[in-house]
Amino acid sequence: MLHLFRSTKKIVLVILFSCSLLKNANAWGPEGHAIVGRIAMQFVSNDVRQNILGILGNMSIDTAANWMDIVRSNPDYDFMKSWHYIDFAKEKLYTASNDENIVNRLLLTFNELKHKKTLCAEQIRTDLFILLHLMGDLHMPLHNGYDEDLGGNKRMVQYDTLKTHNLHTFWDVDIIEFGKIKDGDCLQYLTEMKKDTIQTIDFVSWMKESRGLLDGVYNFQGFTLTKEYLATNKIVVSKQLLKAGLRLALLLNKLFYSQKQLLDYKAITSNYKNGLLATEALQNTGKSVTVCERVYNIKASATITQISLGAAYPNNPLTIIVFAKNYENFPLPLEEMFRDKDICVKGKIELYKGKPQIILEKPSDVEFLK
Repeated sequence: MLHLFRSTKKIVLVILFSCSLLKNANAWGPEGHAIVGRIAMQFVSNDVRQNILGILGNMSIDTAANWMDIVRSNPDYDFMKSWHYIDFAKEKLYTASNDENIVNRLLLTFNELKHKKTLCAEQIRTDLFILLHLMGDLHMPLHNGYDEDLGGNKRMVQYDTLKTHNLHTFWDVDIIEFGKIKDGDCLQYLTEMKKDTIQTIDFVSWMKESRGLLDGVYNFQGFTLTKEYLATNKIVVSKQLLKAGLRLALLLNKLFYSQKQLLDYKAITSNYKNGLLATEALQNTGKSVTVCERVYNIKASATITQISLGAAYPNNPLTIIVFAKNYENFPLPLEEMFRDKDICVKGKIELYKGKPQIILEKPSDVEFLK
């Protein structure tokens, strides 16, 4: 069932937010989505920031993050209506499906952008707009709501006799407006964010986490919302906007970094005792060596990180393994440290399921090449 407010407008490159747009804004509202976009841009690498700004051209990050709401009035974009949310009964658990919903659309868009070399420039730009916006939507609890009240759209509320809105709109716009939430209000909670907030991509877990806040969303009696309700949920909204921005930055860093030119690894390895290329790892099993190669991709989880050298998985001739017990030895998240880097790593080559690997325990065993 479609939400009453969830529709889309036609794309425009540069637009001023009118009073009517502010009044009828969806999701977090223009300012909420802009906060998510601005926070994300603080936590992307310099090359990613420049690449994104190049794609956006004259469009600001604030406008780009709101694009899916800006285009909501044009029927040409009706097919996007269900992308903004996922609703199901309160008593039910999430089950994977092929439905058009926010979780599936984010996964599809992310996977599409991983192969952006095959996409035209306009498709890349549109996918970027979708990613910027839906990461904000995903972290608004009522976008992962109960279908019986259309994610709060059928639950009418009033705050301090000022306005009568549905609960969804109160969370979309009013908490940010009445609470005067700004970027700094969100960033003050940065030290509380767990490492997995910015390390691991899991759209389903993020959705479930957001939906898990619904008990607090509905924690009021009758029709009127109190100042205490606003104060409590100003903190919730500030943290959710921050999480959305940090996790969006993680996605952007993975998708829009600049590929570097390959180095002469053979010449580099000649400077090390027992230096070799990743392609020479298998025939040197059991030896302590120094391998110099490009990092092609990284697979990180809560228990293990696998860093592919020499080629992308599963064709990589050597894998660097870091177990969770050693994560704390490294000053930055491993994906941030190693992504698209040229490295020389010291260690003993071992075989695991017939493939060579080196177990890395401390950063002093890695040299990052410039």
